[in-house]
Amino acid sequence: KQTNKPTFITQNSIMLDFIEKIKLVAKTKATVLITGENGTGKEMFAQLLNYHSDRSKKAAVAINCGAIPAELVESELFGHEKGAFTGANSKKEGCFELADNGTLFLDEIGEMPLNIQVKLLRAVELGSFRRVGGKKEIQVDVRLISATNKVLFDQVKSGSFREDLYYRLNVIELYVPPLRHRKDDISLLAEYFLNNFTACYDIEKIGINDECMELFMEYDWPGNVRELRNVIERAVVFSNGRLITPAMLPANITKNKEQNVSSDPAIDYESMIQIPIGASLEEIERRVIRQTLESVDNNKTEAAKILGFARKTLHNKLDKYKEISY
Repeated sequence: KQTNKPTFITQNSIMLDFIEKIKLVAKTKATVLITGENGTGKEMFAQLLNYHSDRSKKAAVAINCGAIPAELVESELFGHEKGAFTGANSKKEGCFELADNGTLFLDEIGEMPLNIQVKLLRAVELGSFRRVGGKKEIQVDVRLISATNKVLFDQVKSGSFREDLYYRLNVIELYVPPLRHRKDDISLLAEYFLNNFTACYDIEKIGINDECMELFMEYDWPGNVRELRNVIERAVVFSNGRLITPAMLPANITKNKEQNVSSDPAIDYESMIQIPIGASLEEIERRVIRQTLESVDNNKTEAAKILGFARKTLHNKLDKYKEISY
């Protein structure tokens, strides 16, 4: 049961709009797929969605599909009867049963074994299943939220994820942008984590010096919010109650500054596209679309927004340039 509201810190306009979408979706029973890179907080957004739903006071069950041995996934999801297999010494209720009338969150859904995907599809579509080794059909009312850092459509094309299950889970997709695409949140999050960890370690309030914050703003944060949180915790531990300085940061963040020292700080070279002289307009458009898709982890909705296209227009152009992987 979820009684406390998950804490989400932002001043970014895209993320504020994202929260409003979550509140709208929460009012329905629609199946939701949350996508985005590792460390962006997908599980926290699932909790926020549940908090704003009419199921917030009911059971909320979370399972990480990538952390369970393949041979145990079915039992974890649907439970098992006593004697169903070696070691099944008693009856066990699975996550679907435990989440009845509530919410079930399936994290890392892209890691779900293929042989279990068809059983998951049946449970989602019919709202019923059988325990491993059981004959009785069990009916449940579950709100399903899934999350992945993978591009599931690519897995569908490669044959590692069922197409019918993909469309059943992806009724509504909520894409969480990486931290590097909302850098105006970095200082806000850094201060939030700083206050949390100084309180946690019983350290008097300390600050972050300007050079340190400048490094934070220049760094791309491949580990996203989770990485920022860990960096702040590390800095607090090494600060000994003093102002946080670059000397207390991991080498990969300070080296990032050294590597870019000869670059024009006014230019974001990583966001630039090289176009050879004489390239056709079609080739230029193809390159722009391809690099934009890569920058948002193949999320077509986000790419269409950046490019100023309607999503349908983007799909038409992708069909036109079929050599683009999407």
